[in-house]
Amino acid sequence: MKTITVRFDRQSGQAVKPVHGICNGPLSESGLIDTSAFYEEIGIPFIRLHDTDTPTSRTLVDISRIFPNFDADESDPANYFFEHTDQLLLAIDRLGAKPIYRLGESIDHSIFKRYARPPKDFEKWTRICVNIIRHYNEGWAGGFTLGISYWEIWNEPDLGPKMWTGTLEAFNDFYATAARELKKRFPHLKFGGPGHCAFGEEKVKAFAENCAKHGAPLDFYSFHYYSPSDTELLQMALDARRWLDESGFPDTEIHLNEWHYNPYGGALWGMGPVEQNEAIRFMRGLESAAFLNTVLIGWQDTPIDRAFYYTVTTTRWGLYDDRTPNKTYYGMQAFGELTRYGERVAAAGNLPEGSRTLAGRNAAGDLAILTACWKSGPLEIAFDIDGIERFGSIEVRMLDPTHDLEKVFSAGTVSGPLKVRTVSESSVILIEMKKSRPDPAEK
Repeated sequence: MKTITVRFDRQSGQAVKPVHGICNGPLSESGLIDTSAFYEEIGIPFIRLHDTDTPTSRTLVDISRIFPNFDADESDPANYFFEHTDQLLLAIDRLGAKPIYRLGESIDHSIFKRYARPPKDFEKWTRICVNIIRHYNEGWAGGFTLGISYWEIWNEPDLGPKMWTGTLEAFNDFYATAARELKKRFPHLKFGGPGHCAFGEEKVKAFAENCAKHGAPLDFYSFHYYSPSDTELLQMALDARRWLDESGFPDTEIHLNEWHYNPYGGALWGMGPVEQNEAIRFMRGLESAAFLNTVLIGWQDTPIDRAFYYTVTTTRWGLYDDRTPNKTYYGMQAFGELTRYGERVAAAGNLPEGSRTLAGRNAAGDLAILTACWKSGPLEIAFDIDGIERFGSIEVRMLDPTHDLEKVFSAGTVSGPLKVRTVSESSVILIEMKKSRPDPAEK
């Protein structure tokens, strides 16, 4: 028997950190598919705009999509094509989610690497970005006032010629040039990057220290990782904080803006198509759903500021297939439900390694408990909840092989520990408790 103790009256004074951001917006196939209802159900707080419009083109926000002729006059609104991108940004705005707009290009798998080349004129490229920001924040060229705060410069320059055909040192100088000029024009906005695809001290410090050398802003540092280990993802947040502090950027936010469970490591990329598709199918299943929750819970006590799961759209990496939710969708939904109980309360127990729990309460005094059991095997858990008799409605929902976050137990009142049994190697438990009478202290 495992025990989780929840002290309802011991509030942390801290909010539940909404680190369940997502890559890609709710429109795909050039706007023909709209999955906004799924986004609303999960309550996604932040959306990173990279690989947009998947699987059609993944170019919806790219500079080359919006300003297709780089030799044209960048001051003339007629040389910009905003219409498709407008649809995406307005759909996100209707959801109430906050976009992180990636200024740059999608990965280029072509022979010629046309879009992965360094811009031939850094200053002109930056002026084009200025006009894109003006369109979405200042109404330029028939635009909008969406108040987009976060603007990421480029993506995975360390990947090589598919994303940047120049040297990494040249990229760092490019970033410094663009970020410095953009910050002069928009001092109230946040600029960062570069979405490193590999994470390490030398790379982080070289990038940050080059920013310091050139007086360039680094409002947020972003990187990517597809991991088999929950502790690795938690440690990365601590390492990034330390290296940025040592480089003179103690206030820089940390964004892990592509991540996913990958138990296969680098071997995944060497698999044949059939084997790889089967592996990625597994990575959308129950084990992955429990993994993403144990990571999201663990990040509550690290310096990470934003995180973006890759991805939510209809691709094989997504939370649903052909608009049919998979297990990772319900896993993300479970965490989204918990964030609606905004303030953390004390919760601790003797769960197996890799499994974690998080509790929160809302302004009405209702309580929610989220427990991720990742590769723990079947468990019997006793939830020892302080003041459980004060709750007049208790509901337990389960994500396991036969339940998609469905109700498995409900009661008006419970006395003593609430006991929940799991039956699978991995599972997710969500308990919601509605208050029925005032606390004694409230009388």
